[in-house]
Amino acid sequence: MNRLSKIFFAVALTLVSYEAAAQNYPQVVSYESTEGVQAVFTSVGISDKVKDVQDNAIRSLFYTLFHTGVEGVNDGQPLVSTPNRGFEDSFFASRMPLFVRSCVEVKKPEKNYAKMFEGTYRITVVYGNLLKDLERNRMYTAPKPKMEYANVENEPSMVLPTIMVVPYKRDGETYASVLSNDYDRRVAVSKVQDGFESRDITTVDVEAKLNAVLRNAQFGANDADSNDKQLLMNSGADVYVVVDLHKDVTSAGSRVSLIMKAYETASGSILASKDAMTNRFATASTDMLCSYAIQDNLSAFLDDICKNFSKQANNGKRVTLQFAIDGNSAATMSDRVGASGYPLSSQIHQWVRKNSHNGKYHLQGIVDESVIFDYVMIPPKDKDGYAMDAAQFGFAIEAWMLDELGVACSSRFDGSTIYITIY
Repeated sequence: MNRLSKIFFAVALTLVSYEAAAQNYPQVVSYESTEGVQAVFTSVGISDKVKDVQDNAIRSLFYTLFHTGVEGVNDGQPLVSTPNRGFEDSFFASRMPLFVRSCVEVKKPEKNYAKMFEGTYRITVVYGNLLKDLERNRMYTAPKPKMEYANVENEPSMVLPTIMVVPYKRDGETYASVLSNDYDRRVAVSKVQDGFESRDITTVDVEAKLNAVLRNAQFGANDADSNDKQLLMNSGADVYVVVDLHKDVTSAGSRVSLIMKAYETASGSILASKDAMTNRFATASTDMLCSYAIQDNLSAFLDDICKNFSKQANNGKRVTLQFAIDGNSAATMSDRVGASGYPLSSQIHQWVRKNSHNGKYHLQGIVDESVIFDYVMIPPKDKDGYAMDAAQFGFAIEAWMLDELGVACSSRFDGSTIYITIY
């Protein structure tokens, strides 16, 4: 093999190795908080070996920050604006530990449906130094500021939510089957997403997200509806927009009607609805007709999304909260704990009552093994003024139980559901 051939072979091998490694990163990452130059995230790691799960969770965090973006930092946009394969190879091979302050296990590695070990970790990153390093290497450019929306009379300025556009599903269909088999609805999703992006709105691409979760075996042996719900809840989008399309083709020409409905991802409550219909044209081009339908109706649709999402955001976020005793623990919810000596279940109930936003919650039931709240409104901000999310609320519960009650537990979350396991 001559020298030039060896060089090409080495480059090809590097590219294959890089892509293969990237597929092991599940990109299930959430931002928790920032303090000074440090930022705290939770990240899921997957590997066929237990000893590699933590390292893969850290690698997945940085890969997601670089190439996908994490809501809560950098306006949800990827940090890497100008890719540099040589820099990233060096970063993941040797420099990555320089930017990790700590890594704490949140959920110990266990085998998932794909027979891979999967665990969750809380990772503190020296985020300010990471940005400076990327800037020095000309890979990072600060994002454009998010567009503020203020064209609704007497309404304050509103920052637009992150949106994912999905196709309407009929009975027996899944998002994957629609996107694979229905060209018209696929085009409609693409054109509506393009319409949002043309107004500088951050969007999550449903096909990219679907391919990522399928590639990393994040769907279990659930039914199709459960898998699609899981996709929405783990998408990172604040709002999802469902799009349906109907074509009307006659000898006089063609027209289309779009039905668009926006829902808050966390609660499923509807934020906006709009029917858009084109005039009749002498064409059968779905792309062009969809664009016409969107042009005249997207601004009003966006107004409604902004206004209603902002109102709901100011009223807190709705989550499901489940406390459960670990199967290997001898504890029960009737145990008397803490300085007061009240039963654990009663103390949990009182804490949720005091810490839910405006006291809004609903207790589903209490038994010796679990306490379940089918909804809890968490405050929009914590006591320090930072945005509150499911991960941070779960951490607050974990800290309270350990510090005040002396009860060991762990927290994890899946979309808008918080799970607290008591040991």
